[in-house]
Amino acid sequence: MILILAITAIVLVGCAGNTTEQTQAPPTPNTTRTPRPTQTRLPQTTSRPTVTISPSITPAPSVTAFSINDPAPMKISFQTPDGVTLRGYFYPAARSNAPVVVMMHQNEGNQSLWWAENSGFIPWLQNWQPQNGEQPTPSANGALPLLNPTLTFNVLTFDFRGHGESGGERPQDSNIFLIDARAAYQAARSLPGVDANRIAGIGTSIGADAVINACDETCRGAFAISPGSWLGVDYTQSAQKLIEKGKPVRCMYAVNDGPSPATCWSIAPGEQYQIFAYAGVKHGMTFFVPRKMEADFGKNIIEFLIEATK
Repeated sequence: MILILAITAIVLVGCAGNTTEQTQAPPTPNTTRTPRPTQTRLPQTTSRPTVTISPSITPAPSVTAFSINDPAPMKISFQTPDGVTLRGYFYPAARSNAPVVVMMHQNEGNQSLWWAENSGFIPWLQNWQPQNGEQPTPSANGALPLLNPTLTFNVLTFDFRGHGESGGERPQDSNIFLIDARAAYQAARSLPGVDANRIAGIGTSIGADAVINACDETCRGAFAISPGSWLGVDYTQSAQKLIEKGKPVRCMYAVNDGPSPATCWSIAPGEQYQIFAYAGVKHGMTFFVPRKMEADFGKNIIEFLIEATK
């Protein structure tokens, strides 16, 4: 059974810097193709066996008794409704009944890209505190702010079909990736020790559209980085539906990155919808590379997660 923990006070430490949120639409950008970031090796998992998750759309139980005392990832697998086995990694939060962040990668990449240049982004979200009075180590060479010790998230990464460790073939119809995205959201509800009623998505490129398009009753909000209606579903309509339900949506782009600026600006900013714009041609997971990380990148991410999972 899952104990839903209400976080009564969450304070960010060291989140300085000017916001890049815009209130006026930028000029029409030039279309520029950005090279994919170099793939990196995933961290080693513990000796735990691979856990097979059976996604369920049934309401989550209210209490659970489960404890993980190790931040190391657990390898998992789950099936899509059409029978494809997807594989991923579950990174546990520092305490039970914490929210889950589902991360969706871009096309022709895989989940290892979240670890580009040892960014430390996932451990940053887990926020396990050092033992024996040691001081926390800054993540992404100091580009990510130190978090309040009470703030912690579970993280689920996975490979879309035909990518990385997952089965299946890359589909001719990109819309098929939405089957995987929905299955991932459902699988997140069944992870051990999580608060299944507090799930949010972060995605890049096709993953940016996937976290928006697939966000239904199982998720509380979505952060899209470099979207472009890549999956054959209109970004504007999907994002607008979430906003109307009171779910926070964020859109991030670089001004010279193809259709992403126009996609983000297809909806006017408001209470539930914020836009973050940056110079250059960065696309998708390049935003997570430490030496290319924007000064307020971590601040924007964590403020969204706090809002979505409160």
